[in-house]
Amino acid sequence: MNINTDNAIIKFSMEGKEFPYDKMFYATVNDYILEYKNARLDKLTEKDQSVCLARIIRKMEVNGVPVQQFFKEELDQWSDVSNYTRVLRLCDLMARDIFCCFDKNRYDDEGHFETVDRLYCVNNDGVRDFFTLDEYMKAGLFKKVRTPESEYFKELERKFEAGLLPKSKKDEALYSGK
Repeated sequence: MNINTDNAIIKFSMEGKEFPYDKMFYATVNDYILEYKNARLDKLTEKDQSVCLARIIRKMEVNGVPVQQFFKEELDQWSDVSNYTRVLRLCDLMARDIFCCFDKNRYDDEGHFETVDRLYCVNNDGVRDFFTLDEYMKAGLFKKVRTPESEYFKELERKFEAGLLPKSKKDEALYSGK
């Protein structure tokens, strides 16, 4: 799943303006949403939205681990709310990781975007469809180079292939030195 940076959400994001992570997530997984009911998410009932997103989440992995296993702690904390709310919260949590590099509000003082050590994908019976970005910019008359965000996603893929991404929250603390 190549992230569409021509999307108005990314193009017009500004510091001080809330980044709509949920809409960006739904736009990126739209093919999987259409696979369920052949309709956009906003055209579905709340129940169908919940079922549709839950089906996608069941197929999703973070760093090679099922999303529901990786975020078990959070899911357990949300046990007092409806399934619909739990699904939306989990989608928001994942979207904040996936699209953090596009949110101008999360840039540091030196103008660098935020990064995480989590690479997400949808696993379709062993075929992983990663959230990725393959975008280039001009770097001279005839030369093109990857954008910094595209390079970030490629680095995540390299770390994943090398087995260097944390497989649990406990591993994550060890990797980051917390």
